[in-house]
Amino acid sequence: MAKSSLDNLLLHCALTEDLGFPCRDVTTDLLFTDDNFTQRAKIISKHAEPITVCGIAWVEKVLGQFTSKAIIHSSYQDGDRLAPGDVLLTLEAPAAALLKSERLILNFLRHLSAIATLTAKYVACVQHTPLKILDTRKTTPGLRSLEKYAVHCGGGVNHRMGLFDAIMVKDTHIDLLGGMAATIERLPLQSLHGLEVIVETRTREELHTVLELGKNKVSRVLLDNMPLDMLRQCVEDCRTIFTTEASGNMSLAKIAAVAETGVDFASVGELTYNAGQVDLSMYTSN
Repeated sequence: MAKSSLDNLLLHCALTEDLGFPCRDVTTDLLFTDDNFTQRAKIISKHAEPITVCGIAWVEKVLGQFTSKAIIHSSYQDGDRLAPGDVLLTLEAPAAALLKSERLILNFLRHLSAIATLTAKYVACVQHTPLKILDTRKTTPGLRSLEKYAVHCGGGVNHRMGLFDAIMVKDTHIDLLGGMAATIERLPLQSLHGLEVIVETRTREELHTVLELGKNKVSRVLLDNMPLDMLRQCVEDCRTIFTTEASGNMSLAKIAAVAETGVDFASVGELTYNAGQVDLSMYTSN
Protein backbone atom coordinates (compact mmCIF):
# COMPACT_ATOMS: atom_id res chain seq x y z
CA MET A 1 0.00 0.00 0.00
CA ALA A 2 1.36 3.45 -0.95
CA LYS A 3 2.35 5.83 1.82
CA SER A 4 -0.35 8.34 0.85
CA SER A 5 -2.99 5.61 1.20
CA LEU A 6 -1.61 4.62 4.60
CA ASP A 7 -1.68 8.26 5.72
CA ASN A 8 -5.29 8.62 4.60
CA LEU A 9 -6.26 5.42 6.42
CA LEU A 10 -4.51 6.55 9.58
CA LEU A 11 -6.18 9.96 9.41
CA HIS A 12 -9.59 8.33 8.92
CA CYS A 13 -9.03 6.04 11.93
CA ALA A 14 -7.85 8.94 14.11
CA LEU A 15 -10.84 11.10 13.16
CA THR A 16 -13.31 8.27 13.77
CA GLU A 17 -11.71 7.50 17.12
CA ASP A 18 -12.18 11.09 18.31
CA LEU A 19 -15.41 12.11 16.54
CA GLY A 20 -17.26 8.84 16.18
CA PHE A 21 -19.29 7.83 13.15
CA PRO A 22 -20.72 9.88 11.61
CA CYS A 23 -17.99 12.34 12.60
CA ARG A 24 -19.31 15.00 14.96
CA ASP A 25 -18.33 17.06 17.99
CA VAL A 26 -21.63 17.35 19.82
CA THR A 27 -20.44 20.18 22.09
CA THR A 28 -19.00 22.38 19.37
CA ASP A 29 -21.90 21.68 17.02
CA LEU A 30 -24.30 22.76 19.77
CA LEU A 31 -22.51 25.96 20.75
CA PHE A 32 -21.20 27.14 17.36
CA THR A 33 -24.19 26.94 15.06
CA ASP A 34 -23.15 30.10 13.21
CA ASP A 35 -19.40 29.83 12.66
CA ASN A 36 -18.56 32.51 10.13
CA PHE A 37 -15.77 34.28 11.99
CA THR A 38 -12.08 33.50 11.78
CA GLN A 39 -10.32 32.47 14.96
CA ARG A 40 -6.57 32.73 15.56
CA ALA A 41 -4.57 30.21 17.54
CA LYS A 42 -0.95 29.56 18.45
CA ILE A 43 0.82 26.30 19.22
CA ILE A 44 3.52 27.01 21.79
CA SER A 45 6.17 24.84 23.43
CA LYS A 46 5.75 24.52 27.18
CA HIS A 47 8.45 21.86 27.34
CA ALA A 48 11.20 22.43 29.90
CA GLU A 49 13.98 21.98 27.33
CA PRO A 50 14.41 22.44 23.56
CA ILE A 51 12.60 19.90 21.39
CA THR A 52 13.06 18.61 17.85
CA VAL A 53 9.94 19.32 15.82
CA CYS A 54 8.07 16.66 13.87
CA GLY A 55 4.55 16.39 12.44
CA ILE A 56 3.92 19.85 10.98
CA ALA A 57 2.37 18.43 7.80
CA TRP A 58 -0.25 16.65 9.91
CA VAL A 59 -1.57 19.97 11.18
CA GLU A 60 -2.67 20.80 7.65
CA LYS A 61 -3.95 17.25 7.06
CA VAL A 62 -6.12 17.28 10.17
CA LEU A 63 -7.39 20.87 9.89
CA GLY A 64 -8.19 20.32 6.23
CA GLN A 65 -10.79 17.72 7.22
CA PHE A 66 -12.90 20.47 8.81
CA THR A 67 -12.32 23.56 6.66
CA SER A 68 -10.80 24.75 3.40
CA LYS A 69 -10.26 28.20 4.86
CA ALA A 70 -7.38 27.45 7.23
CA ILE A 71 -4.16 29.47 7.02
CA ILE A 72 -1.06 28.06 8.73
CA HIS A 73 2.03 30.15 9.45
CA SER A 74 5.33 28.73 10.70
CA SER A 75 9.00 29.52 10.39
CA TYR A 76 9.86 25.94 11.40
CA GLN A 77 10.24 22.69 9.49
CA ASP A 78 10.31 19.11 10.72
CA GLY A 79 13.72 18.44 12.24
CA ASP A 80 14.21 22.01 13.52
CA ARG A 81 14.87 22.80 17.19
CA LEU A 82 12.18 24.67 19.13
CA ALA A 83 13.08 26.47 22.37
CA PRO A 84 10.83 26.56 25.46
CA GLY A 85 8.16 29.25 25.11
CA ASP A 86 8.60 29.64 21.34
CA VAL A 87 5.65 29.61 18.95
CA LEU A 88 5.71 26.63 16.59
CA LEU A 89 2.66 27.55 14.52
CA THR A 90 -0.01 30.21 14.19
CA LEU A 91 -3.35 29.17 12.75
CA GLU A 92 -6.29 31.08 11.28
CA ALA A 93 -9.48 29.08 10.77
CA PRO A 94 -13.16 28.98 11.70
CA ALA A 95 -13.52 28.50 15.45
CA ALA A 96 -15.40 25.21 15.11
CA ALA A 97 -12.65 23.74 12.92
CA LEU A 98 -10.00 24.64 15.49
CA LEU A 99 -12.03 23.21 18.37
CA LYS A 100 -12.68 19.93 16.54
CA SER A 101 -9.08 19.45 15.41
CA GLU A 102 -7.13 20.77 18.43
CA ARG A 103 -6.56 17.51 20.33
CA LEU A 104 -5.82 15.44 17.26
CA ILE A 105 -3.30 18.02 15.99
CA LEU A 106 -1.57 18.15 19.36
CA ASN A 107 -1.53 14.36 19.74
CA PHE A 108 0.36 13.99 16.46
CA LEU A 109 2.77 16.86 17.16
CA ARG A 110 3.49 15.92 20.78
CA HIS A 111 4.15 12.24 20.10
CA LEU A 112 6.16 12.59 16.90
CA SER A 113 8.22 15.49 18.29
CA ALA A 114 8.99 13.41 21.39
CA ILE A 115 10.42 10.63 19.22
CA ALA A 116 12.45 13.10 17.17
CA THR A 117 13.70 14.78 20.35
CA LEU A 118 14.82 11.53 21.99
CA THR A 119 16.49 10.42 18.76
CA ALA A 120 18.38 13.71 18.56
CA LYS A 121 19.69 13.14 22.10
CA TYR A 122 21.08 9.74 21.09
CA VAL A 123 22.63 11.17 17.94
CA ALA A 124 24.29 13.96 19.95
CA CYS A 125 25.82 11.41 22.33
CA VAL A 126 27.63 9.59 19.50
CA GLN A 127 28.51 12.49 17.19
CA HIS A 128 32.22 11.99 17.95
CA THR A 129 31.99 8.53 16.31
CA PRO A 130 30.73 7.13 12.97
CA LEU A 131 27.95 5.16 14.72
CA LYS A 132 24.47 5.44 13.19
CA ILE A 133 21.42 5.23 15.45
CA LEU A 134 18.72 2.85 14.15
CA ASP A 135 15.09 2.41 15.07
CA THR A 136 13.32 -0.96 15.46
CA ARG A 137 9.90 -2.56 14.87
CA LYS A 138 8.90 -1.75 18.47
CA THR A 139 6.37 0.80 17.28
CA THR A 140 2.75 1.70 17.97
CA PRO A 141 0.50 -0.46 15.74
CA GLY A 142 -0.64 1.61 12.78
CA LEU A 143 1.86 4.41 13.41
CA ARG A 144 5.09 2.76 12.27
CA SER A 145 5.68 4.86 9.17
CA LEU A 146 5.08 8.08 11.10
CA GLU A 147 7.22 7.04 14.06
CA LYS A 148 10.08 6.01 11.79
CA TYR A 149 9.75 9.34 9.99
CA ALA A 150 10.12 11.04 13.38
CA VAL A 151 13.33 9.07 14.00
CA HIS A 152 14.62 10.34 10.66
CA CYS A 153 13.76 13.93 11.66
CA GLY A 154 15.81 13.45 14.83
CA GLY A 155 18.88 12.40 12.85
CA GLY A 156 18.46 8.63 13.17
CA VAL A 157 18.48 6.02 10.42
CA ASN A 158 15.50 3.80 9.63
CA HIS A 159 15.98 0.05 10.01
CA ARG A 160 13.72 -2.32 8.09
CA MET A 161 10.11 -1.21 7.89
CA GLY A 162 8.73 -4.70 8.49
CA LEU A 163 9.25 -8.39 7.85
CA PHE A 164 9.22 -7.86 4.08
CA ASP A 165 12.16 -5.57 3.29
CA ALA A 166 15.19 -7.30 4.86
CA ILE A 167 16.22 -10.84 5.70
CA MET A 168 16.89 -10.73 9.43
CA VAL A 169 17.80 -14.03 11.06
CA LYS A 170 17.01 -13.79 14.77
CA ASP A 171 17.76 -16.01 17.74
CA THR A 172 14.33 -17.63 17.45
CA HIS A 173 15.07 -18.74 13.87
CA ILE A 174 18.47 -20.06 14.89
CA ASP A 175 17.19 -22.02 17.89
CA LEU A 176 14.34 -23.60 15.91
CA LEU A 177 16.74 -24.69 13.17
CA GLY A 178 19.17 -26.30 15.59
CA GLY A 179 21.97 -23.77 15.70
CA MET A 180 23.94 -21.24 13.72
CA ALA A 181 25.68 -23.63 11.31
CA ALA A 182 22.41 -25.24 10.21
CA THR A 183 20.86 -21.80 9.79
CA ILE A 184 23.67 -20.39 7.66
CA GLU A 185 23.52 -23.48 5.45
CA ARG A 186 19.93 -22.57 4.54
CA LEU A 187 20.84 -19.08 3.33
CA PRO A 188 21.30 -18.76 -0.44
CA LEU A 189 24.51 -17.44 -1.96
CA GLN A 190 22.52 -14.74 -3.72
CA SER A 191 20.23 -12.70 -1.46
CA LEU A 192 16.50 -12.97 -2.15
CA HIS A 193 15.53 -9.99 -4.36
CA GLY A 194 18.76 -8.23 -3.36
CA LEU A 195 17.61 -7.77 0.25
CA GLU A 196 20.15 -7.16 3.00
CA VAL A 197 20.88 -10.27 5.10
CA ILE A 198 21.36 -9.62 8.81
CA VAL A 199 22.22 -12.43 11.24
CA GLU A 200 21.94 -12.10 15.00
CA THR A 201 24.72 -13.51 17.15
CA ARG A 202 24.77 -13.82 20.93
CA THR A 203 28.26 -15.17 21.53
CA ARG A 204 31.68 -14.95 19.96
CA GLU A 205 31.37 -18.64 19.02
CA GLU A 206 28.20 -17.95 17.03
CA LEU A 207 29.94 -15.05 15.34
CA HIS A 208 32.90 -17.23 14.32
CA THR A 209 30.47 -19.67 12.72
CA VAL A 210 29.02 -16.81 10.67
CA LEU A 211 32.52 -15.66 9.75
CA GLU A 212 33.39 -19.18 8.61
CA LEU A 213 30.22 -20.05 6.72
CA GLY A 214 28.52 -16.76 5.94
CA LYS A 215 30.80 -15.08 3.42
CA ASN A 216 28.86 -14.16 0.26
CA LYS A 217 25.66 -14.88 2.19
CA VAL A 218 25.56 -12.40 5.08
CA SER A 219 25.90 -8.62 4.83
CA ARG A 220 25.60 -7.56 8.48
CA VAL A 221 25.94 -9.24 11.86
CA LEU A 222 23.82 -8.14 14.78
CA LEU A 223 25.71 -8.39 18.08
CA ASP A 224 23.00 -8.85 20.68
CA ASN A 225 23.20 -7.97 24.39
CA MET A 226 26.98 -8.29 24.56
CA PRO A 227 29.17 -6.80 27.31
CA LEU A 228 31.34 -3.96 26.01
CA ASP A 229 34.55 -6.03 26.01
CA MET A 230 32.94 -8.82 24.00
CA LEU A 231 31.30 -6.31 21.68
CA ARG A 232 34.65 -4.66 21.01
CA GLN A 233 36.27 -8.03 20.24
CA CYS A 234 33.45 -9.04 17.90
CA VAL A 235 33.60 -5.74 16.05
CA GLU A 236 37.31 -6.26 15.51
CA ASP A 237 36.69 -9.83 14.30
CA CYS A 238 34.27 -8.51 11.67
CA ARG A 239 36.39 -5.64 10.42
CA THR A 240 36.53 -5.52 6.58
CA ILE A 241 34.24 -8.60 6.43
CA PHE A 242 30.78 -7.62 7.71
CA THR A 243 29.19 -4.42 8.93
CA THR A 244 28.14 -4.65 12.57
CA GLU A 245 25.10 -3.68 14.62
CA ALA A 246 24.76 -3.63 18.40
CA SER A 247 21.38 -4.24 19.99
CA GLY A 248 19.79 -4.94 23.34
CA ASN A 249 18.83 -2.59 26.18
CA MET A 250 20.43 0.51 24.70
CA SER A 251 20.21 3.67 26.79
CA LEU A 252 21.45 7.25 26.68
CA ALA A 253 23.75 6.43 29.59
CA LYS A 254 25.68 3.77 27.69
CA ILE A 255 25.29 4.61 24.01
CA ALA A 256 28.56 6.58 23.82
CA ALA A 257 30.52 3.63 25.23
CA VAL A 258 28.83 1.33 22.69
CA ALA A 259 29.76 3.72 19.88
CA GLU A 260 33.39 3.79 21.00
CA THR A 261 33.74 0.04 20.37
CA GLY A 262 33.75 0.86 16.66
CA VAL A 263 30.41 -0.80 15.88
CA ASP A 264 28.70 0.61 12.77
CA PHE A 265 25.08 0.73 13.97
CA ALA A 266 23.12 0.54 17.21
CA SER A 267 19.40 -0.28 17.20
CA VAL A 268 17.45 1.47 19.95
CA GLY A 269 13.93 0.28 20.71
CA GLU A 270 13.08 3.05 23.15
CA LEU A 271 13.18 5.69 20.42
CA THR A 272 9.63 4.68 19.55
CA TYR A 273 8.29 2.82 22.59
CA ASN A 274 9.53 5.05 25.39
CA ALA A 275 9.67 8.60 24.00
CA GLY A 276 6.38 9.72 25.55
CA GLN A 277 5.18 13.20 24.55
CA VAL A 278 6.61 16.69 24.58
CA ASP A 279 4.58 19.57 26.05
CA LEU A 280 2.92 21.57 23.26
CA SER A 281 -0.30 23.55 23.81
CA MET A 282 -2.71 25.50 21.64
CA TYR A 283 -3.91 28.94 22.71
CA THR A 284 -6.69 30.86 20.96
CA SER A 285 -7.04 34.62 20.65
CA ASN A 286 -9.34 37.02 18.83
